Amino acid sequence: MRYDVIVVGAGPAGSTTARECASHGLSVLMLDKAEFPRDKPCGGGVTIRAANLLPFDLTSVTERTAKGLHFSFRQGNGFNRTSEHDLVYLTQRLKLDQLLVEKAVESGASLRERCFIRSVERQPTRVVVRANGCAFEGSVLVGADGANGVTARLSGLKVRLAQGIAMEGNITPRGRFPSEWENVVGLDIGCTPGGYGWLFPKSDHINIGMGAWRHFGPSLKESLGRLVRYYGFEPADIWGLRGHHMPVRLPGSALMDGNILLVGDAAGLLDPFTGEGIHSAIWSGQAAARAISAYIASKSDNLEEYRTDVEEGLGLDLKVSRQYQDLFHLTPRFYMWVAKNTSVLWGLTCRLMRGDQTYCGVMKNHRKLETAVELISDLVRVTPFLQRRSGMKEPGPPQRFFLSGAHHRQRRQ
Repeated sequence: MRYDVIVVGAGPAGSTTARECASHGLSVLMLDKAEFPRDKPCGGGVTIRAANLLPFDLTSVTERTAKGLHFSFRQGNGFNRTSEHDLVYLTQRLKLDQLLVEKAVESGASLRERCFIRSVERQPTRVVVRANGCAFEGSVLVGADGANGVTARLSGLKVRLAQGIAMEGNITPRGRFPSEWENVVGLDIGCTPGGYGWLFPKSDHINIGMGAWRHFGPSLKESLGRLVRYYGFEPADIWGLRGHHMPVRLPGSALMDGNILLVGDAAGLLDPFTGEGIHSAIWSGQAAARAISAYIASKSDNLEEYRTDVEEGLGLDLKVSRQYQDLFHLTPRFYMWVAKNTSVLWGLTCRLMRGDQTYCGVMKNHRKLETAVELISDLVRVTPFLQRRSGMKEPGPPQRFFLSGAHHRQRRQ
């Protein structure tokens, strides 16, 4: 059977693409190597900004709602900040992804589980995906199979990613659930280069983890143990310990080619500053569906609209996020002081988490700040001393002030 759209991967990016395409009357097939419900390494925090993109609420899969954050610097000097409004819905990917898949199927998409992709045959107006001894034909193929997916490679798309790393596990508190964590998320800053530690409370357990630059991977388990102790638990009580890659798109990395698109983590659309990927997954899935719907309806000759939407919308915000990340890890102690002693940073954090503000919006409102941020970010990426100070060993290319001749030529083309 031929489909309008084949989506490989049924996580938030894939299921969103499938649901939106199906709701526009397109025939959609989702292929996933897992069987749902299935879990996935992830803290399970859905910001209000991400949740507001969906046309349905997440009440049925929300275990707790956080309005406050407990900040700490290298497992010390902790303090709380509280918002009047909800900031994060705490869920489990086991439940969240199941709900998103169900919504896609309800909209008319078909789902095939335990389906392992073996090859992709490309032609100008169709693609043939072979999996589990079967051939599936579609007009458009969407790669939504995450950081370790095979769709991009099998399709010949050149994806360039900076790989961070994270490790997480769960703790089931003994006795009564700790009251201090009932609606508060923990963030420990400065404990790992390029990342942070977190604590996300769930209904009956607590998720604790930390992310970092990839080169810090061998030390991550030991650092996680110290973080667990700081939060008042024993490392021996951790269950479900696992690690995963955190893919961040580098400039020029493929988003699409012909009738093949990449969405979510498969395209590296992770927020570099926060490490959060659910918002970008949903956003890119919706953008992909708009471009696909216009293409299938012959309202557009190609799918370039998707590339334009990402690069001029979400991509610009992620670029600024990367610059903020550079500055933050250069002087994390300073930012913690500002967060503790003023309301400026906390107010901005709340607006970003709720979607009332964007990274680009901050820059547009403060042009002098924009120039300073871009300059310092570029300095971090070309200066060995600053790279060491921020814990960076594999800096990506600068964005503006110190571009090489090759990068200048690429930007002009």
